[in-house]
Amino acid sequence: MAHPPLPASLLPFAALLKGAAEDFLQLDAPLWIARAPGAVDVLGGPAEMPGSMSVSLAVGRSVFCAIQNRKDDRIRVRMLRSQAEGGALEWTGRIGTIYTKKGPPRSLVILQQQFKTDNAAWMMELVAAMIGLRRTHQLNTPKQGFDLVVWDQLPASSGAGRTAARATALSLAFKASTGLDKKRVDGVRVARAVAYGQHEVLGRTLGLTPALTCGVARSGCLLRTEHAADPIMQWVPQPDHVVIVVADLGLGAVAPPALVDAATVGAHMAMERLNAALVKAKQSPRGGWGQVTASEFEGGLRDHVPVKETGAEWRASFKNLQQTWTEQVVPATSYRLRALAEHHVREAGRSRRFLESMQEYSRSRREEDLIEVGRAMTGSHRSLGEKCGISNEAVDDFVARVQEGGRKAGFFGARLAETGGGSLVCVLAQASALDRLREIVREFGKARKTSGALLPGTGQGGVLTAWWEGVLETVEDTEVDEVVPVVAPARVRDAAPPPVDDDEGT
Repeated sequence: MAHPPLPASLLPFAALLKGAAEDFLQLDAPLWIARAPGAVDVLGGPAEMPGSMSVSLAVGRSVFCAIQNRKDDRIRVRMLRSQAEGGALEWTGRIGTIYTKKGPPRSLVILQQQFKTDNAAWMMELVAAMIGLRRTHQLNTPKQGFDLVVWDQLPASSGAGRTAARATALSLAFKASTGLDKKRVDGVRVARAVAYGQHEVLGRTLGLTPALTCGVARSGCLLRTEHAADPIMQWVPQPDHVVIVVADLGLGAVAPPALVDAATVGAHMAMERLNAALVKAKQSPRGGWGQVTASEFEGGLRDHVPVKETGAEWRASFKNLQQTWTEQVVPATSYRLRALAEHHVREAGRSRRFLESMQEYSRSRREEDLIEVGRAMTGSHRSLGEKCGISNEAVDDFVARVQEGGRKAGFFGARLAETGGGSLVCVLAQASALDRLREIVREFGKARKTSGALLPGTGQGGVLTAWWEGVLETVEDTEVDEVVPVVAPARVRDAAPPPVDDDEGT
């Protein structure tokens, strides 16, 4: 039986499987391959409140999964890692290890204890993907066992973008192997499943932005996301000869997780304070800081938000409020509510100016428009430090090196990504400036004794290509079976993106 040819973006993984998993998978039998690129937030956030906007892109490196169903009920998982990382991880069990006889997964307590006993706590990542899909009605209980191989191309500095890519790739692999919903893959549903699984199983707060980006980003485009009950997305092509390059500084997380969470939780706490005051004054409450203009904020709304407040004080005032984020309000933490509110108000405006100026530059090619795009990025980077308290001396050193080169070197702006959860920096530059940027990364690495690099190109969202099924050992395909069509999410509005080929990098 003939099979569809392997897309170019999957060739590196296929070559790796033939050397690292030929004892694990039957390469001469059909299997599924799924992938999802890493994601980076260029502007916006971190709180994804109604009315706010995020700008993100997918990078040219991905997380890959190969899954093959078995005839028995055995489950085998292999996580490929380099020797420097400690080598490959493996776990073997049966469907009954994870699922009960009636179908639902076993309790998290039982699963955590099982994997702890097996010295495989990392398996909870797979459980998170499974439960996220199941809770959103996208996964059936497996009727047969499977073999799964996972390979993560992304650097450890990727933060939430790496977490989202792994969860998205796993989710697509599980959907493929159980045969559920083959004819249509909804990027928003997959993203919600990813975010739910991370919170429910691992206790992580993962916004929709990275999950949506891993799923539906287009190569050569930025992804604009307007946050609401039902997010609206749009692909925005990057202008010719201008790129947003992602530099991995190799520093790992540059902000403690508690500080990153506080930047989101504090914004919600501040909004509840504002709404309580508005309701008391018989005015309409707001859904999020993106619905408050800078002039309204400075014109008096800011006065309804305390400069600082401890989690305990806030909880005493909102005892009956039940929201997912309220679980993360730490009683002993002092939150800079007014500063966090101001960041989110102005960040929403910066995101809009960023996109408007970017699109205007695509039409006019006026350097003044590109300068305005860079100002939005630089202003966001500064606000993360001044208003959210998220800054790092080494990152600021790198940004200063880029700013020193300035327009003459082809650089227009830079911003810390991941809200400090990683050490990735987005740089707006002319394409001709890439060689100089590589030199800056090398110089920075030498000075800071770290290993940095530029992440290649932009990636194609995993949901858009969904998955591939075929035989890796096939020598020649003369016919191609009918490929099940994959429909992009209906909520994505196409902004005339450039043609996308099979190659992930651009």
